[in-house]
Amino acid sequence: MISKKIGIFIPCYNVEKSVQKVLDSFTPETIAKIDTIVAINNCSTDGTLKSLQTRQQQNTPLAKKLVVIRNSENYGLGGSQKIAYQYFINQGFTHFMTIHGDNQTDGNVIANKFLDILEKDASVDVIMSSRFMASASVQHYNRLRTFGNQFFIFLTYVLTGLRMSDAGAGVFCSKTSALKDGTFWNLTNSFQFNPQLNILLHENKSLKIVTIPLEWRDSNEGSNIQALSYSIELTKILFRYGIKKYLKRKSGPKAFETSVHVKFEPKYDI
Repeated sequence: MISKKIGIFIPCYNVEKSVQKVLDSFTPETIAKIDTIVAINNCSTDGTLKSLQTRQQQNTPLAKKLVVIRNSENYGLGGSQKIAYQYFINQGFTHFMTIHGDNQTDGNVIANKFLDILEKDASVDVIMSSRFMASASVQHYNRLRTFGNQFFIFLTYVLTGLRMSDAGAGVFCSKTSALKDGTFWNLTNSFQFNPQLNILLHENKSLKIVTIPLEWRDSNEGSNIQALSYSIELTKILFRYGIKKYLKRKSGPKAFETSVHVKFEPKYDI
């Protein structure tokens, strides 16, 4: 039996207060099961970096496992994820999970849900979380935001043929082997990274994917996503994908742009 080496990735941009709550949520029992917690500061303009470094300098079990990466430029949410996932691949991790730094879900609860599934079923490749399953909970979402998410779930199905209960979910757990082909480098560096990555993962029929309900709440830090521009760009991405899949018979990595990897060479400090 192959032992697991599990990492947690926390993307951080102007989450000075909420990232403390995320880190504090992890119990000693959870930390003992995790090898490394990687927090990437994406050029925050508040005290996020100082907050992370202060926690890193403490004499605690969490501090001993906390790695802080400092991007030299703002590479976007997608760019930070690329850096983190390549880090886990290069360091020989078997699994990683992404839990956001804005405290929109209980980090310890979701981490243990992921860990429980990995413990019970080693054949699972990817664990997705969903805000819109029947047993999920979404607090303080207004009707417009809920409608927007449901619209993109439907549009993703129409244009890709892939049925997902939360096509834009960004909290998930995966084997690093599912991403070792490096195709995630061809995805956008912006907020649409996760919808694209979810398509790639679900297009790969060799992967065993399970989905769990997510308890989600609005962040006190506020959203960094500009709804209108995000929606317009995601619509363009989905339509381009649909055209390539149904008219040009291309899907998965072949249906996304391939020039990003060549142009994107991030610089950062650990």
